[in-house]
Amino acid sequence: MTSPEHAGTVLDVSGRPVELRAIDWRPLFFPQVVAIVGATDTEGSPQRAQWRQARERLLARGARAVHPVHPSKPAIDEVPAYRGVLDVPDDVDLAIVLVRDPLPVLEDCVKKGVRFAIVFAAGFAELGTDAGDEAQRRLAEIARGPMRIIGPNTNLNLIEPWRKGLPGRKLAVVTQSGNQGRPIVQGQELGIGIHAWATLGNEADLEFADFAAEFATTPGVGAIAAYVEGFVDGRTMRLAADTALRAGVPIVCIKVGRTSAGQAMAKAHTGHLTGPDAVQDAVFRQSGVIRVDDIDEAIEISGAFCHTPPLAGPRVALCVMSGGTGSHVADLCGMAGLPLPRLAESTLDRLRTLLPAYLHVENPVDTGGVATARPEGRKVLEALLDDPNTDVLLTPITGVFPGMSDAITRDLIALHERGGKPIVVAWTSPIRDRDHRALCDAGIPVFHSFRTAVRGIRVMADFWARHRAYRSPFADVPRTASPAAATARGLLVPGATTDEVTAKRLLRAYGVPVTEETVATSAEETVEAAARLGYPVVVKALAADLAHKSDLGLVHVGIADADAARDAYARIADAARLAGLRLSGVVVQPQVTDAVAELILGVSHQPPYGPTITFGLGGVFTEVLRDVSFRVPPFDRDETLRMIGETRAATLLGGVRGRPAGDLDAVVDAVMSLQALALELGDAVRELDINPLLVRPRGLGAVAVDALIVAA
Repeated sequence: MTSPEHAGTVLDVSGRPVELRAIDWRPLFFPQVVAIVGATDTEGSPQRAQWRQARERLLARGARAVHPVHPSKPAIDEVPAYRGVLDVPDDVDLAIVLVRDPLPVLEDCVKKGVRFAIVFAAGFAELGTDAGDEAQRRLAEIARGPMRIIGPNTNLNLIEPWRKGLPGRKLAVVTQSGNQGRPIVQGQELGIGIHAWATLGNEADLEFADFAAEFATTPGVGAIAAYVEGFVDGRTMRLAADTALRAGVPIVCIKVGRTSAGQAMAKAHTGHLTGPDAVQDAVFRQSGVIRVDDIDEAIEISGAFCHTPPLAGPRVALCVMSGGTGSHVADLCGMAGLPLPRLAESTLDRLRTLLPAYLHVENPVDTGGVATARPEGRKVLEALLDDPNTDVLLTPITGVFPGMSDAITRDLIALHERGGKPIVVAWTSPIRDRDHRALCDAGIPVFHSFRTAVRGIRVMADFWARHRAYRSPFADVPRTASPAAATARGLLVPGATTDEVTAKRLLRAYGVPVTEETVATSAEETVEAAARLGYPVVVKALAADLAHKSDLGLVHVGIADADAARDAYARIADAARLAGLRLSGVVVQPQVTDAVAELILGVSHQPPYGPTITFGLGGVFTEVLRDVSFRVPPFDRDETLRMIGETRAATLLGGVRGRPAGDLDAVVDAVMSLQALALELGDAVRELDINPLLVRPRGLGAVAVDALIVAA
């Protein structure tokens, strides 16, 4: 759960924030008085270079005074020095702490009323030792006060100067590693302007969410590129992503920890726990965060957002200089789900007057290089941009070739400056000549592989579609518990596994539909219950701490008469004795005979996000099929439909091979009810499984026929 100092004051029913904490950032980004603790002019000391660089940059940013702090030197580089922070005569906005043991300095900074501190020193949680953990704990205590802390284990990238005059909106960069951020900010060489670069280190206080939300609401920022090893808190991360998605500022994120080796290295580097990767993928999809796996992809995709207007849709006009390129890129577009629409007849008529008859004038359009260097080349590009059936123009430049690459570059720049639909270039030549530079300087997105260019268009179209339709799930998240919460908590015994009947009573309290059933404690009671409910029935063992009944022969289906009901009771009782189970009786329930699909719904705790909903194909083959998707509350019905659509269950529910379509609305209702339970009881439920939820034909509902709950 989020600690109060990292969150706003408004909490939902689970005790998690629905807003981020408010921070006055001006003393950090535009400090007037700065103290640099550990400054020195001693030859060969790394602190000398840091002091000199920081002072020069801060004065250039408008700082009124930059004071060195040193325990014995009266002056550093002829600038008067002070023995400690408390001796600095001015009010201090920012302290840069270069000493090996920063904790006493930070305590003095709090006494001084310093607003922000940047801590270079390592040796905290990333060590994985008791001493490191204790140092991190003390640092966290200091961070509970009014002073905000960046780091530890960070550097001075936040005050780095950036090139001015580059085209388009600016890129903000947030990384937990300095070396991983350096190549991203070098995207300036591709014409991508940098707004700021925050390197966070261990995030004892200020975290990814704080900076991402601030940058997303900063005028002129077009995208956020991030390198992340782990998140301090899943809820604050989601709130930052929510802020960015509402603002129309995409977060393009490298998130490590896909493998056990990556997870172990992340823990050793900054002390971050990465969490299950499948859940992380799902949360990013849910939150509109674009996940990428390499730095070039992060640079090119985030830069493309900075250099293009919002895409109206995914329809690509593809203009190539060879048929081979057209075939290759058309395949990649098809695999990415990017349509290459048929061009309007008026466009085709224009193209036929511009290109020889032997060239392909339908999308993709092949100029064959013939028209590229001639006036017709620009007219072909204009026709594609003007076509009403297209949203973006993709033009691969597959080699530096005088008379062709320079001509198409000139034409693309002129059309880009005209404005209108976005233009994307795939520059696949290893030669970076003056035409490549001209495209970058003009602010045209330049990708360096066909695949990345296609993926860039795909994610841009998806992001803008999501942004246009987006409504924050935090707007309506419940703040107080429903009447069901007290009833449900009374059914849970801490650390115990409920029996099936109790689990379904709890589900029923939250509106999850459950099957009608009767508990029988003898063969005759079983027969009576079956007759009352109506054959066919299912007979199952009832016992505490009983999970996989089918594996032990404790479930009998298709019971059609009294003799079969007696036999089922006897066989279950024998199987329970062999398994060493203390049988409470058997559960008798009507058998659902018209199910379209068997689903699994679940709740589990997934760090750092807390209670997480699982959805997928259920039944006895759940663990074999592993066809599941995840979402973290809160989310709405549309997000539930997206979660369902990520699994093969969506195909079954739509009706296949003559089977009727399932009751999709009832499935969504069940998921939303389970989400309400997860929000209200997340601290009391360690694990919950509904398996199976049987989905009946459209209009007939869905019903949970088995359930398991493990209390926290």
